[in-house]
Amino acid sequence: MAKPNTLLKRTSNALLDHIATLDTGDTSLGSDSALARHFGVSRTTVRAAVEAMIAQGILARGAEGLEVLRRPDRTDYYAESETDGPQDQIERVFMQRVLLGDWRPGHMFSEAELARDSNASTVSVREFLIGFSRFGLIAKQPRGGWVLREFHDGFAAEVADMRELIELAALARMPRGGDPAIAEAAEALILRHREIEAAIARRHTEFAALDRDFHLWIIGFLNNRFAHDFYDIVSFLFHYHYQWDRHHEIERTAVAIAEHMAVLDALRAGSMPRARQGLETHLATSRASLKAGLRRDAA
Repeated sequence: MAKPNTLLKRTSNALLDHIATLDTGDTSLGSDSALARHFGVSRTTVRAAVEAMIAQGILARGAEGLEVLRRPDRTDYYAESETDGPQDQIERVFMQRVLLGDWRPGHMFSEAELARDSNASTVSVREFLIGFSRFGLIAKQPRGGWVLREFHDGFAAEVADMRELIELAALARMPRGGDPAIAEAAEALILRHREIEAAIARRHTEFAALDRDFHLWIIGFLNNRFAHDFYDIVSFLFHYHYQWDRHHEIERTAVAIAEHMAVLDALRAGSMPRARQGLETHLATSRASLKAGLRRDAA
């Protein structure tokens, strides 16, 4: 069953993203009806989101329509867990179990177990797992069971190739000219990276979630649902493998944090050539680390 107000919360976050691209005093948001068409929801949903933002001092209704009073900040957004639908919640729990557990190839798990942990029906869980299984990383077993499968270096190389194509294309779609919304988002991500970096020996296991947020933020500029869905495989492959490949774990995390921050610093400064160079470096490092790990496993 979907959480109450999930659609409203998603719409609110989407509207906040849209407002973040506008200047204070801008009145170009349009009517409630126009916003409803833009976001593909009812006027009732949009109106509820708008009224909440008026109460928060983000918007105001004036003679010329809705006016932007201030730019949104992170505290204005609903948490991602609050905007999840059933499939999103199943995916989140599944990835947490894989990335935070010690699940090596051959590990067995059940639909009932995942349904219980994600507070979802076994039918919804089965639908998710069947969809995910098309990539060959999990396989169906008798009586509602599933097993994690081993992957080979050829598969990993194909995923890395697609990752580079998608993320570099997304970076090319980012607005040029030192966009304030991009600078603000980059600054927020830099602060999160610094928090982990400052206590890396204790907090390096938190990096998988931050890494996902960093890359999904970039991919979001491609505005392509297939690219977004593909990142589930990227995250699964890279972080799943790293989770039980413990060689130089902290050092590898420190390198990734430094490479992320190089990209973010360039984006904050509005330097797209430097951002592209930094992202290319980071993706090459990730590919090399995964390849080296696979060689160790095969030895």
